[in-house]
Amino acid sequence: MTLVQFGSVQFDADLVVFDKDGTLIEFERMWGRLALAWVDKLTADLGETTDGDLAQEFHRSWGFDPQERRTAPQSPLAIASTAQFQTIAANVLYRHGVPWPEAEDRTRSVFRKVAADLPLADLVRPAGDVAGLLRQLQEAGVRVAVVTTDHRAETEQTLHILTIDHLVDHLVCSDDGLPSKPAPDMLLSTCEHLGADPARAAVVGDTLADLLMSKRAGAGLSVAVRTGAGDPALLATHATVVIDSIDDIFVPPKRV
Repeated sequence: MTLVQFGSVQFDADLVVFDKDGTLIEFERMWGRLALAWVDKLTADLGETTDGDLAQEFHRSWGFDPQERRTAPQSPLAIASTAQFQTIAANVLYRHGVPWPEAEDRTRSVFRKVAADLPLADLVRPAGDVAGLLRQLQEAGVRVAVVTTDHRAETEQTLHILTIDHLVDHLVCSDDGLPSKPAPDMLLSTCEHLGADPARAAVVGDTLADLLMSKRAGAGLSVAVRTGAGDPALLATHATVVIDSIDDIFVPPKRV
């Protein structure tokens, strides 16, 4: 029996499953900067300005406010995969008269250029004592998984930057071929791989998609954090408990 404290709630956990962006790392530092860089290059290719109508349409399509530097809850930028961001961008270009094959090629090229210009190490900032928490869970015998809609290559690099790759027992990403959140498949696959009962798994995430995945898979505990793009009021209606950040999670000392 391993009790883990999630804010005001204790839960007997065999497995804790974390979302990545907005949960383990700061959301806007990565995705806000990427959205601005994507739009900068996409509009420059067409001789547009970064504050013109086309730029605004890119931002609206992704759900990002460039003035406030905030991502809208329930928007593609908050939930979708990078591949889906590219499809949305190509669709915007197509609506502005760019033939579809060219729109796809141009979008892929821009995303590659931005990835080269903005190294992941400059975008990743932990949303709390990530390594300390995962180490604490490992020492208590609790398995740890990360389930994300980001690609595997970038996710593995992020875990390495955070120095937690050796502390994660299982990883599921958007390009692993499973239906993505809020479908339960990623979580059910994780539990099956680790031999864990979903009822003894806690899921920690910052969006409604994380919490819906948790409930649909029958997870024992759904934990929302306020560090990401989700609306806290909406998250509270679907979470067992809402906490400020992963720093509100710890393993209490055992009584003797």
